Amino acid sequence: MTIKWRILVVEDDQALALGLRINLEAEGYEVIHVITAEEGISILESSSIDLVVLDIMLPGITGIEALEQIRGNDPRLPVLILTAKSSPDDKVEGLRAGADDYLTKPFHLEEFLLRVKRILNRYEWYKSEDILKIGETRLDFNTLEITTPSGEICRVTPHEANLIQYLAVHQDRIVSRGELLKNVWGLDPDMKPGQWTPLSHASGAI
Repeated sequence: MTIKWRILVVEDDQALALGLRINLEAEGYEVIHVITAEEGISILESSSIDLVVLDIMLPGITGIEALEQIRGNDPRLPVLILTAKSSPDDKVEGLRAGADDYLTKPFHLEEFLLRVKRILNRYEWYKSEDILKIGETRLDFNTLEITTPSGEICRVTPHEANLIQYLAVHQDRIVSRGELLKNVWGLDPDMKPGQWTPLSHASGAI
């Protein structure tokens, strides 16, 4: 039986939210839409959700504040920030708060759907691989905690877990920097650092 992923969209732009819902449902996802972060957090407390698509500028508490609450309760629930805030500082703040990915508006629909698919594929790997052992060091994908041989515990971010996952899967060969930029961060490795933008393969934008 094919898994039907449940996606929570937290977006106060009704027209945009409707477009996202129609296209996500066309891809076979189940979608729940709410307008405020408070409503989103309430849904997460009462329902099983596989991915959160989260705007930052929302009525009530901001998306960043909501993300910090989400991470406090569930360190590995996938969260994709979808926002008009596009400065490098905004992106860093979002990723530091625990976002798995950060996409700015306007965006290409195909790119958005590709990022959703990639995030859920990584999440599926997490669910099947609860513990990764490297020698006497353990990474628990349920808590995103690393336990060292001495017993010291530290936590990694979802992005760092993605990197560890990719390196573990491809441990039999050398992984290039460009490959990591493309497959872990979704960036174009041929661009200069100051010009980095998410990879896109579509001609239309939302």
